[in-house]
Amino acid sequence: MQIGLFSRNLPSTLSYTEAATALIIGTLPLLFLSKLPDSNYYLVIGSILLITIVFIWKNKFSRFLFLIGMSFLWACWHGLEITQKIDFLSSDYRQWDITIVSIPLTQDDPIKRVKIDRVDGRRIFPSLYASWNFKQNGHENRCVGQQWRVTGKLNPVHASLNEGGFDRQRYFIAQRMIGTLKTKHVEQVSVQCSLRQNIIDQFKEKILAQKNQGIIYALMFGERGLISIEHIQLLQSTGLTHLIAISGLHIGMAYLIGYLCARLLQFFLPIRWIGENLPLLSGMLFALLYAWLSNFAIPATRAIFALLLWLYVRKQSFYCFSWQWAIWSIASILWFDPLAILSDSFWLSSFAVLAILYWFRIFPIPLVFNRHPLFRRVVPLIHLQIGLLILLIPIQVLLFKGINVMSLFANLWFVPLITWGVVPIVFGILLFPINAWHNIAFRFIDKVIEIGLEPLVYLNSFWVEINAISIYIVLFCGSFAFILLFGWYRNYLGLLICFIVMLFFTQSKNQHQEHDWCLILLDIGHGLAAIMVQNQQGVLYDTGNRWNKGSNAKQQIIPFLKHHQVIPIHAILSHNHLDHTGGVSDLIKQYPWVSLRSSFGQPRHLPCYQGQNWQWGKLRFDILWPKKLSETSHNNDSCVIQVSDGYRKLLLTGDLEKEGEKSLVMQDKYSLKADILFVPHHGSSTSSTPLFIRKVQPTLALVSSARYSPWKIPSDKVYLRYAKHNIQWLNTAEEGQITICFKKEKMKISRYRKEINPRWYHLWFGDR
Repeated sequence: MQIGLFSRNLPSTLSYTEAATALIIGTLPLLFLSKLPDSNYYLVIGSILLITIVFIWKNKFSRFLFLIGMSFLWACWHGLEITQKIDFLSSDYRQWDITIVSIPLTQDDPIKRVKIDRVDGRRIFPSLYASWNFKQNGHENRCVGQQWRVTGKLNPVHASLNEGGFDRQRYFIAQRMIGTLKTKHVEQVSVQCSLRQNIIDQFKEKILAQKNQGIIYALMFGERGLISIEHIQLLQSTGLTHLIAISGLHIGMAYLIGYLCARLLQFFLPIRWIGENLPLLSGMLFALLYAWLSNFAIPATRAIFALLLWLYVRKQSFYCFSWQWAIWSIASILWFDPLAILSDSFWLSSFAVLAILYWFRIFPIPLVFNRHPLFRRVVPLIHLQIGLLILLIPIQVLLFKGINVMSLFANLWFVPLITWGVVPIVFGILLFPINAWHNIAFRFIDKVIEIGLEPLVYLNSFWVEINAISIYIVLFCGSFAFILLFGWYRNYLGLLICFIVMLFFTQSKNQHQEHDWCLILLDIGHGLAAIMVQNQQGVLYDTGNRWNKGSNAKQQIIPFLKHHQVIPIHAILSHNHLDHTGGVSDLIKQYPWVSLRSSFGQPRHLPCYQGQNWQWGKLRFDILWPKKLSETSHNNDSCVIQVSDGYRKLLLTGDLEKEGEKSLVMQDKYSLKADILFVPHHGSSTSSTPLFIRKVQPTLALVSSARYSPWKIPSDKVYLRYAKHNIQWLNTAEEGQITICFKKEKMKISRYRKEINPRWYHLWFGDR
């Protein structure tokens, strides 16, 4: 194995860089596979690789393909291993030995992240994690490091899946979070807290006394649970979220502080102690200390890994280019944890490092700026931020659906304040246990953060949303960067033009799908949110739920509308229950022109009662129920609407129950027959009577429900009633977002988990 990019002396030998590239290429399919290969596939691929070794191993290209195949199998094995363990561990009640690894920021917070040590006495490797919802008794103290033995069952990992929304299920799998433990017997094995918890407890009161306690907590210990929603939104919209997660920048700064401390110490040491090894070791120890304080969070661990590789290369006799070190680091991380390929933070950090190296290679700083001392310090920082702003646009738009055109100034202002004004003080607090010093230091940090946040409020207004971007655009930008770097455009200009034309054609085709209108039932858990889209305008039926820190409108409805560039013009609220009206305020805040219609007579609401109808494009809306407005607005006062395009009919039922169904059926002046029925009351046993089903005669029943509903809905009895009539049953808990598009009499159904975005990590894990 050779060191350089190309091994010229030994043509059949791969260089480290070529081997690393093969490993990255082999792991990449794990991000896109809809289904992981089974054991038979492993036998076939293994046989092919064995033949490759025996017959054509001396061929360099064959070795390259061999490494790609091996890394592909290695990555798939990790995926299979975690999915099989989820299925097995969730199949029955088991005995779990667990260790608390997350810090309860308040004693009222029952949800903890735990590491699974053993299950039924068998050690778990590689490490797996779970959430544990356990409310303590008054005399119990929970802390990180405690070990517990519990008897319970695992609820497999599951999340809502919608276009434009955050892919929480992929995030959980990347974190090796396999679900939530539901326990019926709990025994505390060890009451001792970890050293890290004890250190945090020493500073907790002083941190909580500060105005910006959440950001200080995150910068010191990597725990972001106390950061306010306002601060999260402010930092995200200005491109500064990377600063509140202990990652590469912070680890690098910790290394520099340790390195400089050792260099300072060497002034007072004998000459035999003066050398490079002591500062390098000191810097590494400081970096490890900071990573340990963050509980070796995944971004910090990756940074430590890259730093260790850099130190190793630095001590070797061969020369290594910076971009080679970056490729080796990425490959090494993927070799030890192939599931990192699913992590957004992995892609952001990898792209950022490669972007910096690429920028300085293609656009070096002109020598004229090195003549003045001030220019030598300021220009590189500005030059770096300009490069990151330009080169990270594709990945930022893909992940965050927009960019801030003023993020250059936000980073130029806030990054130096944090790296040079806060992180060194944090280490000063940790190294010098003097109470008076701590009080001054925390007040200073809080003031620095407060000063740093003030301009961001203004820069926040420059956020530009760009929602229609494909991953093909990102791949094209990356390919174009390499074409410029290696000068391939000189020889392959025609091929490049063809690629651009094909890309444009693909995008145009995707944006102009032929349909008259679409019905979208969003996957929001327990609640209801449906959207009817026509000519890029939308009418909503219910807006889902809300809770202390968010709502379905913020997390699912608005991201979907932005993703498809749909403008909502009207929202119908079936009845005044929180799981149906919870998102109204956030929806109106984002789209103030939206008109509202309801059956509970609120001011500025259009009325929804029997006999009303209107036409919207190709769709006719007829209100069938209730007979009159009702201020109480119970389930049986739900606004029932029949929607028709002249070919098919849709019946929207809200939370109608047996009594309401009976009253509706007894009316002869309205035909309830519909092709598509929204199953009343999420499929509860209090609704969907046999008479009502026979009267509607649907061919498709749609249900909006949560997998782990405390009310155990939809009811099995209700499901069997629909199955008895051979009615197709689609549940958002099983399918994710459900999209139905209509073109005259034709109807096309697309489900998120199966047709829209089929991925192995989107599957339904565990028993149904």
